[in-house]
Amino acid sequence: MNENERKSIRESDLDTILQESMPETPPEDIIHEVTPWRRAMNRILTGLALNAITLNFLALDYILPAIGLILMLLGFRTLHRENGWIRTCFIITIIRAVYFFPSLILNVIVLQSTVYDLLPSGILTVVSFMLIFMEFFCLWQGFKAVKRKAGLPAEAGAAVGLMVWYLVIAGLAFTSYSGIVIGIIMIVSYIFVIRGLIKLSKELDEAGYVIRTTLVRVSDRILVWVIIAIIAVGILCGYLFGGSYPMEWTAKNHLTTDKTQQISAQLIEMGFPEEVLQDLTEQDILACEGALQVVVDIHDHSVNDGREVVEQSDYTEYHHTVYDTKQLRITGVAVELPSGREMWKIVHHFRWVVDPGFYGTESLQLWPAYRNYNGWDQAEDFTGQVLYTKDGQSYAAPYYSLGVESYTSDSLIWGEQTSTDVFAAFSMPRNGENQRGYVSYAIKELTDGYIIDSWINYTHQRSMLQYPALTAVEKRMTNSWNDAGAFFTVQDALQFFPMEGGAELLG
Repeated sequence: MNENERKSIRESDLDTILQESMPETPPEDIIHEVTPWRRAMNRILTGLALNAITLNFLALDYILPAIGLILMLLGFRTLHRENGWIRTCFIITIIRAVYFFPSLILNVIVLQSTVYDLLPSGILTVVSFMLIFMEFFCLWQGFKAVKRKAGLPAEAGAAVGLMVWYLVIAGLAFTSYSGIVIGIIMIVSYIFVIRGLIKLSKELDEAGYVIRTTLVRVSDRILVWVIIAIIAVGILCGYLFGGSYPMEWTAKNHLTTDKTQQISAQLIEMGFPEEVLQDLTEQDILACEGALQVVVDIHDHSVNDGREVVEQSDYTEYHHTVYDTKQLRITGVAVELPSGREMWKIVHHFRWVVDPGFYGTESLQLWPAYRNYNGWDQAEDFTGQVLYTKDGQSYAAPYYSLGVESYTSDSLIWGEQTSTDVFAAFSMPRNGENQRGYVSYAIKELTDGYIIDSWINYTHQRSMLQYPALTAVEKRMTNSWNDAGAFFTVQDALQFFPMEGGAELLG
């Protein structure tokens, strides 16, 4: 026997030993891992479940549907060669991903509403509803086609249940239903629908149904990481470049006319703060011509959470908050103007004495003196501007928006309320200094004996990290104060009782 024959015998014996050592059927857990149908259907059904879950904290109402949509993409990607119905499910899932994933990026841009306003009202909602219902219908037909191919009865009642469930949910959403009982019923019924779909999938798996796999150039893992990377980069760019309003900054000119300079000198002599007067537009200074008196009230405010201090007495422990730094100075100025009945020009001026860092949007909410008192009425529209200094040069810009806004807020104490207030929206540059601004308006007297009570609520954004992104105006409209979050609101008031030749400050 030569060497080649001995080598052939050794290899034959080795093959025999290996065949005898291997079980006839792989273990169940191995089959579970390598069966394309089971793995694909598990992804699809998990994706369906995650798309139905709504948890409104830690951004899970966005994260879970995103994971669900990715799983459905992977599942239908594996099965799309089975029949035309499942292929249509795959195409619809791609379409849903095309508009859903960009919306995750748009959620960090403060002007996202401008993008959505380009579409007719409610069009995205209607399109989304139709696409999802079409996907469920195609999934139903796809299941029936696969069962026929596997030699099973062409029935898929669970898929029909999924369509019915979705129609009921859409009806509840359309009628703005907010009850608990039907909500619990819908959750339980959805669990039964998903269980039915799982059972339907197992029937095909136990029948030994084998799908036609597709050779793909990009693996599932790479595809998932590409989607995550695109979303992450998009969100980062949105935070960096889309988190603030576009402001029209221009170099501030000095007073140009003799009349303006003369009125300014008179106002300063009457007590009008010079640093506030320098920030007024020429139009607002001219409106103070012939001033009779000036009332000024200045307050410094802390725009931070402070620090907690504990003091111990003989029997009691006292906890209170200490604010070491007061960053924001708000100055209220009222100028009495010559008129048949009393007329006042109100100026609310703010200046950051300590740069707090600017991360997005700021807002002013005003409660004018005529808001709750019948003794006063509006006599002049709201005016104002914002300013900052860089390299010794002051720059000014009009507010991004300034005017009356109606909104609905909800609270545990007062319930749902509709309000109408004056809001000024703006953004400050991150590389400036001495950031400041003001809002002004005029009131006229209707009835004698009423105080002047004018309020301003300044909302400052102190963090860039919020999802979805709200503007300072939107945050204020939620009627929320300084809970832990990206915004902090400071409240200030100019309150005084006007008298002949003087005024009595109340605040």
